[in-house]
Amino acid sequence: MVQKHYKKELSAFIDHELSKDEQHKIGEHLMQCGDCRSEHDRIKLGSQLAGRMERSDAGLQVWGEIEDTLDGRRAPQISLIPSPPHFGLRNLAGYAVAVVMVTAIISAVYFTLFSPDHDYRGQNGQATATEHAENGPEIAAITSDPGNTEGTSSEPNATGSPETPPLDTASLPTWAFETISGNPTVGTASGKDRLAVGDFLETDAASKARISVADIGNVEIAPNSRVKLVGTAANEHRLSLERGALHARILAPPRLFIVDTPSAVAVDLGCEYKLEVDRAGNSFLHVTSGFVALERDGRESIVPAGAMCMTKKGKGLGTPFSAETSKAFRTALERFDFASGGSRAVQAMLDNRGFYDMVTLWHLLSRVHKADREKVYDALAGYVEPPSDVTRDGILSLDKEMLASWRAEVESAWFE
Repeated sequence: MVQKHYKKELSAFIDHELSKDEQHKIGEHLMQCGDCRSEHDRIKLGSQLAGRMERSDAGLQVWGEIEDTLDGRRAPQISLIPSPPHFGLRNLAGYAVAVVMVTAIISAVYFTLFSPDHDYRGQNGQATATEHAENGPEIAAITSDPGNTEGTSSEPNATGSPETPPLDTASLPTWAFETISGNPTVGTASGKDRLAVGDFLETDAASKARISVADIGNVEIAPNSRVKLVGTAANEHRLSLERGALHARILAPPRLFIVDTPSAVAVDLGCEYKLEVDRAGNSFLHVTSGFVALERDGRESIVPAGAMCMTKKGKGLGTPFSAETSKAFRTALERFDFASGGSRAVQAMLDNRGFYDMVTLWHLLSRVHKADREKVYDALAGYVEPPSDVTRDGILSLDKEMLASWRAEVESAWFE
């Protein structure tokens, strides 16, 4: 099946100029298509760069020349702006093209210098403190433990050349954070307002904090929580939630913001969500806008707004379910996910299913035994008709393209 691309529509998508259905369709496509996602990121970066260009008023001399031109008088030939005979529509278009070219060059340099594959190191093979400071938190790819200085020394090595000294941790990328209440701490210090790569931020029962995630959103840290800034780069920003809860509000391309937990990885697909981790390492996700992908050991649960998902340390990844699902359905689902409920749990879910259990049913297609798959297929088809390119035999044999096509229909029905 030929996959349609949406590169021509991406500018309108970024500016939210399309209909709700078109925005949703392209957003879904970006989750699966790396080519379109890369083009999306380039266009968005160019827009952001253009938006950050400083504006300044023209000088009095320039305005005087413009007035002279409008009055039909000849302007002095000392301005940076060409004289009136040459300042026609054709040259005006040329200047506009030049501005576009400059923006494109800036974007190209940005992606060349700060792509994950580019090596921006000094002659000794290690990035200097100056380079880290200049690159800043949004483009420096630092994911190592800043406290790890093992193997570094100022003593000469076997060749007689001095080895590179440890990197100054003051130059590591940082995120700003603000105290909402109480007295959050970073490491053993309190009162700081920056979180560096490798730092832990902790709140007690009376503390709350809000972290700025580069320039793509923020994360509010609840009381009794512990989080770590794992890494920040142009292509990925990553936290680790070891215990407690956070509320993330992110506006960014898919898979740019990630949160590790002891039992799964939460991958932001452009959304708002709440994530909790208990002291046993189990997690609970509630998505309120957009989508989040929970991943573990090659398995993935795609959780849309209005849905929840659980994971349990040592027992694996759960199946998404509606916030409005019945207690009987949810109990059966927990037995299936974490207590080896098998076919009996599947049948209990089917007996207690409702319209908004469609997301759960779609995920179950690839998780139940083959003997139960037909029952799940029939139940899901009763709520969302399979698209024309999807066949019963194809779904029962877990054809990936057909499953993806039906999922798009399910999610469209979900958001209606």
